[in-house]
This record gives sequence, structure tokens and C-alpha cells, in this order.
Amino acid sequence: MRWCLMTLLVAIASVHTDGYSQEFEAREHARAAAVAAGKTSTSAAPIVLQEPARSYFEWGAIVSEQGEVLNVRPGSVAAIMGLQPRDQLTHVNNKLFEPGKLAQFLTHIAELEHNQQFVVGIIRDSQTLQLTGTVQANVIPGWRLEVFHDFDEASLANDNQQQCGRLSVFFTPPAAADLHPAFINSVAGDNVRIQNPTIKLAAQEYRIGVHELIQDPSVRRGRGIAPEKYLTLTIEPNKTYHIAAKFIPAKRFKYINAEYWEPVVWKVTEQNCQLD
Repeated sequence: MRWCLMTLLVAIASVHTDGYSQEFEAREHARAAAVAAGKTSTSAAPIVLQEPARSYFEWGAIVSEQGEVLNVRPGSVAAIMGLQPRDQLTHVNNKLFEPGKLAQFLTHIAELEHNQQFVVGIIRDSQTLQLTGTVQANVIPGWRLEVFHDFDEASLANDNQQQCGRLSVFFTPPAAADLHPAFINSVAGDNVRIQNPTIKLAAQEYRIGVHELIQDPSVRRGRGIAPEKYLTLTIEPNKTYHIAAKFIPAKRFKYINAEYWEPVVWKVTEQNCQLD
């Protein structure tokens, strides 16, 4: 039985590094489960696993059970508000802080919505102060994973060529390294924009056309069809080359010639390759 995996990543905001690691690990576990299910299932229908997008707000302050601020993370919302160690919390918005009930206080803060303004009352050196902040939520993107049965792996190798390798855009690259999903549009001038996330190729040199799927909200694209960018790559036998779009933050506004990104091989893995 042949099977193929396809992923759809829907990013709705920039991802916090820790959140991305959690999301990436969850996706990999789900993918492994789907692969196992795909190999054992006798149903012709695709197996679908998915997880909706989730968000959370990290205020950036460590607080004791009695409401004393113990530490404030630099650059956090709490720091921007002006919160300082040894401040004594009194309330958030209209909810009073009750000593010994820190969990309730933090839960109330965590339930605030993205871009919502809120007020935290404190006592500092016998003075009562009101600190105002704006919620900056971190978003873990949603994902969808499908396993299709009886779906051939794409191959551009001739039958008389025995050695082969693969190009792949199946695995999601790490966004923390400014690496983003991409799709392969052409190989040696031939259009290969198909659903297969993996392409089998004879072992030789190729000019590969790639389009970016960068989700970073700071990217400024020009009007019209995004240009294809090229990567020259020598395919070696029994190796899989994982393709990604490398985002270049310093060139985020240079969109005329799409200078803000370049196609890269972000990982090479060993995988036996045989022509059918």
C-alpha cells in the first residue's frame, strides 16, 4: 500500500519561540500517529488529524502568593508597564488581589484578549500607583494533517536510471531560525507544482524553482505573482533534501526582487531510494 502525507499550516500571527517548539513537537507526534494509522487502516478515506490555533498571554512577572513582585523579565509587557521588584499588587482592572489566591489573579490576566488594555494597581514605597499595559498574546498556529491511501510518490526519474534521491517540503522547518515552508514549482524547467510533498529524482544536478510560503506578518510583498527563485542542487543517491524559504529580516522591505528570502536546503536525511 502506498501512502502520502500532506500538511496545511495556517499561521495567524508571529510565533513565540517556546510556543513554536511546543507546536512543532505536537505536529511531529501527530504525524507519526497518522503514518502508523495510514499503514494499518483498510479504509480508502483519508485519515485527518488537526489542532486549532491557540493563544496565550505571558505577562512577564514572577509574583509571590502574597502579591509581592519578585522578578520582572526585561522587555516583557510587565516591564513596559513599569512594574518593579518589591511592588505589591492590589488589583487588575476591577478584580482585587487576594493574598494566597495568586492562581486566580494570574488566571484573570491570562484570560485577557490580544491588544486589550488593562490596569494593574500596585503599592510602591507607600504610594498607590496605577500601571497601564496592552496585552500582547503569543499564538501557536493551527495545523491539519491528512493521510491519503493509494497515492503515488511523484517521480521525475527515467526507468533506466537506477540511482535516485528526493526533494521534500513535507517537514515544517524551524521558524526560530527564520526558516519557513515553501513549495517546489519547477525542476530543470519542468512544472512540478503538484500535491505531492516529495519528489523522486535521478541522481544528478538540477535547477529547482521554489516559491515561498513565509507567514511572518512583517513581510511586504509586491503586487502580482510572486517571483520564483532558483536553487542549484546535486542530488546524491539515497538522500532526501528538505527545502525551505529562508527569511532575511534585514531585507524585509526589499520586495521588488523578493530580496527578503532565498531558497535553501535546511536538512539532508538518509532514505533508501529505488525506482519503481
